[in-house]
Amino acid sequence: MKFAHDFDASLRKEEYPQEWLDSAISYRQLKKCIKKVQKELRELGLDPHILEQLWQNVDNNDEIVTIRASPEEPRSRPYHYYISSGGANFKPRLTVAIDPRDGSPLDAWLSPETRNFLKGLPRSPRTEKQLFISAAAGIDGGTSQPTLLSVSEHGNTVELEIGDSTEAFETVEIPLTSDSEFFQILKRELDDLNRLQEMKQKQLTIQINKLGSDITNLTEIASKRSRAEVEAWREIFRLYVDSQIFFSTSKQDTGTRSCSAAQKQLEDFSNGIADKRKRLRLSHNGSAALNSFLYINASLLQFMKFQEINRTALTKIMKKFDKRTALHMQANLPRMLADEQFVAHDLAKAACFTIQEQLLPIVPQINDYLCPVCLTISFKPVRLRCNHVFCIRCLIVMQRAKQDHCPLCRGGVVMEACGENVDAKLMKFLKMKFPAEVKAKQKENQHAAGVDRYGENYDKCAVM
Repeated sequence: MKFAHDFDASLRKEEYPQEWLDSAISYRQLKKCIKKVQKELRELGLDPHILEQLWQNVDNNDEIVTIRASPEEPRSRPYHYYISSGGANFKPRLTVAIDPRDGSPLDAWLSPETRNFLKGLPRSPRTEKQLFISAAAGIDGGTSQPTLLSVSEHGNTVELEIGDSTEAFETVEIPLTSDSEFFQILKRELDDLNRLQEMKQKQLTIQINKLGSDITNLTEIASKRSRAEVEAWREIFRLYVDSQIFFSTSKQDTGTRSCSAAQKQLEDFSNGIADKRKRLRLSHNGSAALNSFLYINASLLQFMKFQEINRTALTKIMKKFDKRTALHMQANLPRMLADEQFVAHDLAKAACFTIQEQLLPIVPQINDYLCPVCLTISFKPVRLRCNHVFCIRCLIVMQRAKQDHCPLCRGGVVMEACGENVDAKLMKFLKMKFPAEVKAKQKENQHAAGVDRYGENYDKCAVM
């Protein structure tokens, strides 16, 4: 009862749109369906205690006998609850195997010969015997030809020949209606949540693409204002990448962040932007674009919270179904219901991928274009045959030192490099995107060249 109250309170607290609320898991309604299932089972003489005893399959001598068609299969049960699906409909079925002599439940995989064999096995307290039965070993209640059973007992394997079957078991399917209502409601709501997620993903993609166009227009104008805008967005995106709001790459918490962790990271990012907003020198349109960027991330976080609370409700209602009915529904859940996309963090992954592909490349980060030797921008970048890039100054230094091995891949490609290896396209790109850094690196290289030619004191003026 407490979770139902907390679930409703969480949905109201976040002020979700009515469309979202209409698609949320109807936890209270599903609980009522579970009560109907309980009542129906009791009217059939199958209360949870009886079903749980059948499921445990422990005999009166405290000896567990495990019957399996192969070592990989789970232990057999004297009753089977499975859910067949046809189109949009689910048909839960409860089938019990009974002894035709007295109507008592028995294991549906256990032939009479196998039962007689098990009775003859030596018994000891709390031991487990495993009988691996082949497909031809009479598991359907009767065979016409002798077969071999491979019996594993205390680590020893014994083969037993079984003759004709003299007696067959019977199965009874118990009609249930209330659990069908439960699964129909659950499937309908999961379909609604998936449709809502698909719609939200399309909305976010449209918003991200529009924001990308706006930022591109702001940064491609040939003016001093545009250069200030570029630097502002470069700093914004650098802070965003460092914040790792929705996904973490650190060793402590690698992977998708929880909603609470993502909210904290987003708050830290927003506060960092607020502290630097005056220094960012954004135009009016740039400020509007930044507000849109913050809104996209806040909207994504809000939907993640909505998903998380509904996933929790889904998990709890399934556990409650099994606990109240002892039908062990989760062990037989249809794949089409168990593999719902809603259960994964698909939206966060898709939205973050779109941001990474559509927004971040608009304003490239200088860290992606640093020379691996001097760790500054690759002025006049030279691309070696191994495809690694170094600034021309560092390459000259390596060639003078007769260092032929690439510092990154150790390939013998340094000494063969010449003027044709200068990447003119990349050089033009760096000059356009990082004018200040290129100018500073050019000045630094000129100073280094002067030192090489005239010594350390070449640029010092001596007053006579």
